[in-house]
Amino acid sequence: MDLDRQRAGELITDRVHAVAALMRVTAPTARKYLDEETVRDIARRMLFEFAAEQPGADLLEVPRTVPVPLAFIGIIVAALAEAMQVRAANEQSDRLGGVVATYGQMLSGLGQITTEAASGQAGNSAKAMFPPALLRRAARYMGNAADLAASGGCLPDGVPEAAARGELAAALRRDADLLITVTTTA
Repeated sequence: MDLDRQRAGELITDRVHAVAALMRVTAPTARKYLDEETVRDIARRMLFEFAAEQPGADLLEVPRTVPVPLAFIGIIVAALAEAMQVRAANEQSDRLGGVVATYGQMLSGLGQITTEAASGQAGNSAKAMFPPALLRRAARYMGNAADLAASGGCLPDGVPEAAARGELAAALRRDADLLITVTTTA
């Protein structure tokens, strides 16, 4: 498996943030727990779990083999927007632009494919065909945000702490699980 340094860095950074939120420490403190064996374990997981995301591929050009109902695409877009807000609330200000860009690219790809499907399926626009890698990557983003919310990470401004934390985490996990299910049954 070939993975560029930037993408590998993003995956390790996601893990650092999850550990930081779980332990209720800062990211630099959590980074101290990433010893050589932990990084090797992350690399092994990336090989098996992230290979389906086709790291480095142009996801608008890979084969689109998963039919997704247009109504579900709205749920995916909403979940990604929520996930982006959770990630942004837990990110240092100097890295915020990268978070917004990453999630923005995912939302843009979903929108472009949906638009193409709707215009190219005259009379039958009930589903759009998506690349499995794009959907798996979106599921990971949602799952990471669910982990942050569930483990005490910061919530976006305006989200009430009391009941919202568990509900937000559960909704993001449910939507991520649905995406994984859609990609494995297609």
